[in-house]
Amino acid sequence: MSLPQTDLVAPLSGHSISLAFAVLLAVHVVAGLTCVVAGAVAMRSPKRPGRHPRFGDIYYWSLSVVFVTATGMAAMRWEHDSYLFVLGSVSFGLASMGLTARRIHWQGWRVVHVPGMSLSYVALLTAFYVDNGPHLPLYDRLPGIVFWVGPTLVALPLLVRALARHTRPAADLRSSLRALTGAMAGGVASGRSRLHRMD
Repeated sequence: MSLPQTDLVAPLSGHSISLAFAVLLAVHVVAGLTCVVAGAVAMRSPKRPGRHPRFGDIYYWSLSVVFVTATGMAAMRWEHDSYLFVLGSVSFGLASMGLTARRIHWQGWRVVHVPGMSLSYVALLTAFYVDNGPHLPLYDRLPGIVFWVGPTLVALPLLVRALARHTRPAADLRSSLRALTGAMAGGVASGRSRLHRMD
């Protein structure tokens, strides 16, 4: 059975889409706009308890919705939208890494948190520009490569500045690697202990 078609967003998408796709798209757009605003507020807020982590959480859970809806839309039109799934996976994976670092709070955690959340935001904006740039006034005159690399080129100097202000990159990276190695070793030891108990 074919799904009902809607032409409401045909001027933007360039073709008719199913009603199911349109519903996913509507939710995706609202969640995406929430991500953009919440991410910007979190980045501009003082890095202390309160507004920064609160808006960081809003960003993360909105991004979860963006990822789920992007996956659904990509599944419906894989040939045209597979990159949405790839970019959504990258963005959500990086944000998950950044949020985990904040919650576990190991020594040097900020060196993982800052790039994780920042690069997640960059991947989110990249997906937006790649998908919508060719349909936007003025942007439609730019070559496609600009949509893929532009957000990264703009963000990298800001990320370097944020790392310099909020982390001690070399020392924090060493601490994070030690914490990760210790956690992995602890997991292996715990697994062996369980196996011995089972014997």
